[in-house]
Amino acid sequence: MPDSPIYDVSVIGAGPAGCSAAYSAAKEGLSTVILEEHPRVGEPVHCGECLSAWATKRMGLELPDEAVACRVKGIRVLFPDNTAVLWREEGYVLDKHVFEQFLAVRAQGAGAALQTGTRVSSMKRENGVWALGATRAGGASSTFRARSVIDASGYEAVSTRLTGVNSRKFDMVSGAQYLMEDIPQDGFIDFYLWPRLAPHGYLWMIPKRNGAANVGLVTNEAANAHKYLKQFVQEMGWTGKKIIRPFGGMIPSSGPMPRIYSDGLLLAGDAAGFTSPMFEGGTQLALKSGEFAARVLARARSGVPKPDVPMVGTDAASPTHSSGFAPTPSGDPFSAHALSEYENLCRDEFPPYEKLVRGKAKFYSFSDPELSAIGRMMPTELVGMTALDKAGIAAQTLLRFGLRAGDVRDALDTFSYSVGEKYGW
Repeated sequence: MPDSPIYDVSVIGAGPAGCSAAYSAAKEGLSTVILEEHPRVGEPVHCGECLSAWATKRMGLELPDEAVACRVKGIRVLFPDNTAVLWREEGYVLDKHVFEQFLAVRAQGAGAALQTGTRVSSMKRENGVWALGATRAGGASSTFRARSVIDASGYEAVSTRLTGVNSRKFDMVSGAQYLMEDIPQDGFIDFYLWPRLAPHGYLWMIPKRNGAANVGLVTNEAANAHKYLKQFVQEMGWTGKKIIRPFGGMIPSSGPMPRIYSDGLLLAGDAAGFTSPMFEGGTQLALKSGEFAARVLARARSGVPKPDVPMVGTDAASPTHSSGFAPTPSGDPFSAHALSEYENLCRDEFPPYEKLVRGKAKFYSFSDPELSAIGRMMPTELVGMTALDKAGIAAQTLLRFGLRAGDVRDALDTFSYSVGEKYGW
């Protein structure tokens, strides 16, 4: 192996999770390198680009003007009969590539190194040090060494694929989107719960600058996603509007991976499965989980005692089943036990995924008439919807449709976690 520096932290991916992790790690005094597979940070864009004001406040972010495509007043949710309800909370529609480049520059300013055009192709840990094999632009190969790794590689979850840290990947939904010109808008993001055009998902119109908008959907029917999107554009009367570019991607939808930490390894953002349970927004969760990952590594290096928490899963205490791992050396500061605090931080701060994923499945099991009726029963302003409101809706749908009250309450609990305060966007 070439004589290369040994970093404290290698971060895989320069998206929001990776750049947040690298910034926080470098601020903590950890030598940090980000390995980004694409030649330019933030490109290509994969998501709807929304971020709540709650998120920027929580993360202490001052967004540069050039990263903000539009300031919005909140989210309007439209049901199958076009009943509309509002989450009136301010936020931003980003130029996501500019936003991610801003985060990368911020991380570099804190002391992190950035290697673009660098795709991690192998991972092996021996004697407390990771060797990350990477393919560079033009086909050259390099090896990066680090005492710890934060996998922020997005839905590809590089560490799961290369080390077997998780025996399965998450369920995913398919996103398809057009950036279009001359789309009517009034300062709200529009989400459409129209199952016939987005089975087990939803559609959207997300305003951007100068009358442009992201128009798209997520669905579990990947093969039909673009067909549904074209039909949506037609039904909205937007056929003939210029499509500036199409884009999309896959989004984790089943909650966190069974194991989000192991010896010398933490998973953050989409790689860990951290997306909003109902509408799959992931940027705020990515930023916060990256920060948590760096905090835990800094504490581990400094020798701060950790809670006595076992690894999750039957074989998690000693992850030697994969070729990616070797036995942990005695006194390893980044052992799985030392990093167990990460799961506690995420569990305490983030949505109760197991419950909310069940609630989402129940929400999507309702018929169009049932969804429309639920929409009409909701308060027009959703911020502050109470348990009493949910109980009333559950009682009415029981009487009208025979729906189990518990199923309706579970579905509404999931729905209510879509606000920025609860990491919804």
